[in-house]
Amino acid sequence: MERFTVFVPKLLPRQECFLPESPHSCKGCAEALAIRHVYKGLGSADVIEKGEWKIPWKQSISDLEGPARREMFLPTLLMIPKTEGRVLSICFDNEACTDNTGRGKRFWKKHMPAVAVADGIPYVATACPSYLFDLMAKVKEGYRFQGDAYIHVLCPCPVGWGFESSLSIKIGKLAVESNLFPLYAVVQNRLSMSVEIPKPRLVKEYFRSQGRFKDLSDTVVAEIQCMVSQEYKKLKSTILL
Repeated sequence: MERFTVFVPKLLPRQECFLPESPHSCKGCAEALAIRHVYKGLGSADVIEKGEWKIPWKQSISDLEGPARREMFLPTLLMIPKTEGRVLSICFDNEACTDNTGRGKRFWKKHMPAVAVADGIPYVATACPSYLFDLMAKVKEGYRFQGDAYIHVLCPCPVGWGFESSLSIKIGKLAVESNLFPLYAVVQNRLSMSVEIPKPRLVKEYFRSQGRFKDLSDTVVAEIQCMVSQEYKKLKSTILL
């Protein structure tokens, strides 16, 4: 992706639809970046205005204290109505519910896209703002698809995850390149990988880049590595009928 960086501003739509009246995000917030480009993918102010936020994007974390501060770390859900009562649902997941204490391995077990497929949603996809063109393409396809659609977007959070704000894009890429968060789409029960990683990175590269995983032992990391590899093989070998 780095070799295209210089050309990205020229390739992306110039229209800006995500224009909050005041700063709503922390520095380096990948969720704000994801929302901005989801709006670009939708491409129409009329469509965007019809959307409903289930957990509103409304206030800076730095302005909050106590329970309200924790609430802002919750995943955000945007629901865009389509024709014939169909809906495009987009989850901006900052992994607020991750058990990062080292006591468990819930981190990699969050399978909301799989739940959506099991529930019969005909268009399901994963995305990450580290891969902007893939994210925007899936938003466009999900909205145009004749049926309900669900897109699960991984949004690295510098404050909650414990990394420098300048590393948000890199952290998202590490999640994908280590197969912790594979990018794919399931359309009418047919699975296709959006990004293939010939030589996956070790999950420890991803974990060691974030303060939230500082208490994970080498043994636990090795166990997670094994499970991630198994899950990815299972994903790729699955033929959905």
